[in-house]
Amino acid sequence: MRLTCLGMSKQSSKENCMRKLGIEFALFMLLCVSPAWAQEEVRSSTKGLTGPMPITGTSIDSDHNALDVYPRGSGPNGESEVTLRTTQAGEDVAADVQKTEERYLTIPIGGTTAMIAADQLYKSGPGYVKGITCYSDATATAGTIAVLDATAAGTGNKLWEFDVLAVAYNTPFTVDLQTPFSVGLYLDFTTTADVKCMVRYR
Repeated sequence: MRLTCLGMSKQSSKENCMRKLGIEFALFMLLCVSPAWAQEEVRSSTKGLTGPMPITGTSIDSDHNALDVYPRGSGPNGESEVTLRTTQAGEDVAADVQKTEERYLTIPIGGTTAMIAADQLYKSGPGYVKGITCYSDATATAGTIAVLDATAAGTGNKLWEFDVLAVAYNTPFTVDLQTPFSVGLYLDFTTTADVKCMVRYR
């Protein structure tokens, strides 16, 4: 582009000439130089649609019509691509629903039964306790049953405690705890083995 002061009258000052050159240069920059911050676009070769460039970790097909998303650590080397057509965990396509359900352990780590009637360590380390169900098949011995955030009897924080009376708890009762623990999960009895409890945890 040729920048001159042609057309300026002889009476025009040098200052006016420089102002004109500055305006012409600015127009040149706007018309010919793409700003670095401009967002790139991908245009469909068939639909004429415009969309933003994909985020990091995605790729565009050679026909520029489809966006393929690959999970982290994979790529276009034979790995399965993830699309909206991919069936997700818990998705029941036939029933057109997404299924969710609660799942908890009831047997202590290393144990063989869910019904516990004496002191029991369920788990060491952090976790979550959903609830506890207890009953007795005869008149219980007075005492207590406690759920502890601990790995040994009589220690740690009490997440729940129940005063056992000298009566029969023939109808099972359930307490909804829904609380996390950090040290461990321990069921602490001071009553004798005539009350059985089942703890749901993970």
